[in-house]
Amino acid sequence: MEETYRLGKHEFATREEWEAAKRDLEKIETIVDHLDIDDPEIAKDIYHFIREGKVAFESKLGTIFFCDISDRVAQNFEYKLKKSKKMHQKKQQKAIEQQKEEQQKLKESQQSMMFKFLGIACVALSLVCILFYGISVFRERSAAKKLEEVQRQKNISQALDWYADRIRDDTNESPGSIQQAGPAEVETETIKPPEVLPEYTTMHNQYPELAGWIYIDDTMVDLPVMQTTDNAYYLDKNIDGAEDVNGTLFMDCRNDFTKPGTNLIIYGHNMKSGAMFGGLKQYLDEDYLSAHDRIQFDTIYEKQNYRIVAVCLSDVGSEGAYRYYNYIEAQSDEDFAAFLENVRNCAVYDRTQDVMRSDSLLTLSTCNNYVEDGRLFIVAKKIQ
Repeated sequence: MEETYRLGKHEFATREEWEAAKRDLEKIETIVDHLDIDDPEIAKDIYHFIREGKVAFESKLGTIFFCDISDRVAQNFEYKLKKSKKMHQKKQQKAIEQQKEEQQKLKESQQSMMFKFLGIACVALSLVCILFYGISVFRERSAAKKLEEVQRQKNISQALDWYADRIRDDTNESPGSIQQAGPAEVETETIKPPEVLPEYTTMHNQYPELAGWIYIDDTMVDLPVMQTTDNAYYLDKNIDGAEDVNGTLFMDCRNDFTKPGTNLIIYGHNMKSGAMFGGLKQYLDEDYLSAHDRIQFDTIYEKQNYRIVAVCLSDVGSEGAYRYYNYIEAQSDEDFAAFLENVRNCAVYDRTQDVMRSDSLLTLSTCNNYVEDGRLFIVAKKIQ
């Protein structure tokens, strides 16, 4: 009697096809369990991952899943197209109405040449203001959309890398997979560089300058941190290197985050919208500090948690002012004592009583306009 291979309502001719379908089903379940495929943007990202071969399927189950994702993307595109058409029609109608209003105003202003010129000047000025306002709003929305995209990519990367890591673990634990190293292998073993954490592997492949990810609960700080050889590079560029008024959080180029150090420094703009480090000014309120005194900063190699020990205001423009951002690696006990003393001198809130030279520190730095060239910086101590 010929053996039948089934998986749900699907039937397969051979055992190999059946096993491939099981592997595909496990991938599909992993994606569905960790990602909201009903979200149009996430569905689009999954579609591109499959199209680009970052997620590969072996059976018709994978093809069916890809067709389903494709349908979702197509439906969303059709919806956006209809919505865009309606918005365009509304804008045209609104433009016609505005044009009629301007013509009416122009007729009324013809009583006097002076009033006419003044009216034209006012209209021109209004258009310029609207233009600049529109550009500003567009840039802010584009920046926010880019951050949302990066956060989605992180979530997708975590889900896919989690699955890949699980497969590797299963393979390593399979019978016969463990081999004993011979004496010669032990003698020639060299120290390997640290491995990128599984959840950041995909993102690091796409963004080689990714240094880590910073997160503060119940705040807008849930952002990537970059590092390059030029501390000015990410002041006006997003994670892709495109022009962006918000810039991107970045680590001081002098820091070496591959090994334990004295003080990691992360810079970011103090945006009025609250983007980047725009929310750090809330730490000038003691109640807010008490409720948000934990910072999670993962380098691409290590998960790290910190507790805030000082909130400080500094004037780096005045002569003789202490440049806190030059404290990267303590060369001596004196260096450490000088840093701690200056932190306490400019601290709005000081909780440094238990800080020791052996502690690893994290400093978040942003601008503050309480004086010219003012800075707000937060010092945190690594707790695990």
